Amino acid sequence: MWYCPDKYKKDIPNINEELLKLKGDLLDKEAKITLAKFLKSNLGFTTELVSGIKLAPFQEITLKGMMNRNFSMCVWGRGCGKTFIASVFCFLQCIFEPGTKILIAGPTFRTARFIFENLEKIVDSKGAELLMQAFGAKSKRNDQFKWDINGGTITAIPLSGEKIRGFRANILVLDEYLLLPEDLIKTVLMPFLVAPQDMKERIEIREIEDKLISEGKMKEGDRMVFENDSKMIALSSASYTFENLYKQYKEWTENIYSSNTTDADYFISQMGYEALPEHMIDTTIIEEAQNGGQSHSSFLREYCAQFTDGSDSYFSAKKMYECTVPDGESPTTKIVGDKDKKYILGIDPSFSNSPTSDYFAMSILELDEENRQSTLVHSYAVAGGNLKDHIKYMYHIIKNFNLEMICIDNAGYQFIDSCNENGLFKNDKIELKFFDFRSDLDGADYDKELVSARRAYNKENKVICFKQVFASEFLRKANEHLQAAIDHKKIWFASKTVANPAAFNKYSSQRVTLKNIGEPSLIEFIEAQDALVYQTKKQCTLVEVKTTARGTQTFDLPQHLKRSTSANRARKDNYTTLMLANWAARCYFDMMSKPIEDNTGTFVPRMI
Repeated sequence: MWYCPDKYKKDIPNINEELLKLKGDLLDKEAKITLAKFLKSNLGFTTELVSGIKLAPFQEITLKGMMNRNFSMCVWGRGCGKTFIASVFCFLQCIFEPGTKILIAGPTFRTARFIFENLEKIVDSKGAELLMQAFGAKSKRNDQFKWDINGGTITAIPLSGEKIRGFRANILVLDEYLLLPEDLIKTVLMPFLVAPQDMKERIEIREIEDKLISEGKMKEGDRMVFENDSKMIALSSASYTFENLYKQYKEWTENIYSSNTTDADYFISQMGYEALPEHMIDTTIIEEAQNGGQSHSSFLREYCAQFTDGSDSYFSAKKMYECTVPDGESPTTKIVGDKDKKYILGIDPSFSNSPTSDYFAMSILELDEENRQSTLVHSYAVAGGNLKDHIKYMYHIIKNFNLEMICIDNAGYQFIDSCNENGLFKNDKIELKFFDFRSDLDGADYDKELVSARRAYNKENKVICFKQVFASEFLRKANEHLQAAIDHKKIWFASKTVANPAAFNKYSSQRVTLKNIGEPSLIEFIEAQDALVYQTKKQCTLVEVKTTARGTQTFDLPQHLKRSTSANRARKDNYTTLMLANWAARCYFDMMSKPIEDNTGTFVPRMI
């Protein structure tokens, strides 16, 4: 469907028809202008000419929308090629508008780099020899990728820190828009589009015009009209209806359908997999996704580009959104813990080296003992990693978080033994020890276990670990407890550090051994933590509850997601560690409420 309101309709001459009328020779200047008009009016031809890429009709239409509107939004299903079309837009915009400064950003620097790297692949590909000539010097740093083109630049930078606030550009390309902090969009990104890049030049022209008008040499109506050439391109998959992306989508849609004219104009492209040409669809992936039901909310959002309300999941997406700390407030995600805070760690190990394996996952909760609440502030998720790397990361956690208790899946408790045997732990004389605790008992039996665990627990000697067997009864209780904690706001999800300048400055100046955490920079470490909190919530929404023929409840991913063998497949391991950590927090609060009984008394025999 294509809709264009009357206020956007312009009397645009048909360049191709005009060219057919040309006869004879053209002067050099006329020839160049005519060629430029032709190329700009035929983007498919131009793209193929300079890069060797043949565009599909929907791609050409999208590019025309992006190039002729101030605000563009692409809500596309998975596999529709958002990153690709953004890359093509970048080089076309710079070719037609010399001196253009494009800023590529996303929720993480990795996201921004992905579009930049995709652009590199296009430029380096066979058939793009002409396009390559338009590009100049290129630089890559830990916090910035920059490429000169046609008197302008294409730059990818992280959203965090002061760098983004001081950057100047007239084109913003924002990937994974739904994950961007709302406040950062309003206070940092949108002002880019308000202040013109040529402000100094405009002021000088206005001063000259004022002088000419005062001298009677110019009329007021003859002033130069400055067009708003700033653009923002928002790329995203569909979200929940209570998230900021949908709010922005509705606002822009209303602006399009409204009869009111504004200085800015808008373009929205919303497209699911069904709109793609057959040769561009991986049918096996779609068929696999459809096995979970074409009406399943995750399928509707990710493949059909439809917004959903999140009401159909066991763990309510809306309620998790409501117990997420607002951006700009504390606690934020943390790469190191606060010295005056206490933390709980949940671990779900995976010892496979395959990149398609489950995550080796960990979740850290910051405790609020007074209110018996906790907040997810730190996570870890690696598929196919080396055991030594997991141990190094665990060492970072032990050294930088004041851990009160560790709960680990009984199937992988040997990980703790491996840590104790590692040189990092031995050199620092760190030895983690287990205490026996059957945490899934009820009533008086549970109270006895609490008393016993309280006696055995010893933080001074690092007797802080307990193993949890994933029996069906425990899984039911732990999931019900997590659901109740979310419903009653007993568990919270930390705000984004990148959206809090004070927190970002604090953590970006920390002394952290990067080789232990497997991140190239502190900025990417911080961004990864922000992303993992969102990933954990997303995993929770995917969990389905089913009852077996024997009446046992199971908590797992939908069948179509479980069958996937891709390295990028959906996983649930962060959800599992959140469930474990939340259960451990409950046990910790209960255990600490029990007094340590005095066992130092002397037995005195009495003769009867």
